[in-house]
Amino acid sequence: MEIKQFNEEMVIDTLQRWCDNVVLIGKVHAEGGDVAAAADKVLSDNYDYDHGKVLFKPTLAFGPQTFRPTKEGALAYFIGENSNFPYDKGFKLKPWVKVWFNKLDYILHGDIAIVQCNVHFIGDDDSHIFVNKSFVFKICDDGKIRIVLHQSSLPYSPNPTA
Repeated sequence: MEIKQFNEEMVIDTLQRWCDNVVLIGKVHAEGGDVAAAADKVLSDNYDYDHGKVLFKPTLAFGPQTFRPTKEGALAYFIGENSNFPYDKGFKLKPWVKVWFNKLDYILHGDIAIVQCNVHFIGDDDSHIFVNKSFVFKICDDGKIRIVLHQSSLPYSPNPTA
């Protein structure tokens, strides 16, 4: 069996699809659509929860629910409204109207890509935040590229000294 090899175009396409899906979930929510179904589809198509294991550390998760090894936990972070995850408000519901990445760097290793970048989010209220992201993308047995690691954090900002 031939193992597909990651290349730069695949990394960029996968990151762009991730950014586009953030906008999609917020748009579905803003238009009154079935946001749970849309977010579930995004998770199934782009994360390996249905076929394997995913290591996910969302930006604003904390305490005993810092890490989201289950699809239920990831879905709760995306859209909220899950009593098992009471602090999740639905990060992807803002809605974000534009999402892009920059400062991209990566290591390609056979059927995986290890990726770091900044991701910028513009809200419909013109708010702008950016987060530091690390991903591991894997070419799965069915040929689809899925996320097996997603770590997200706010940029470090040291306190000024007196």
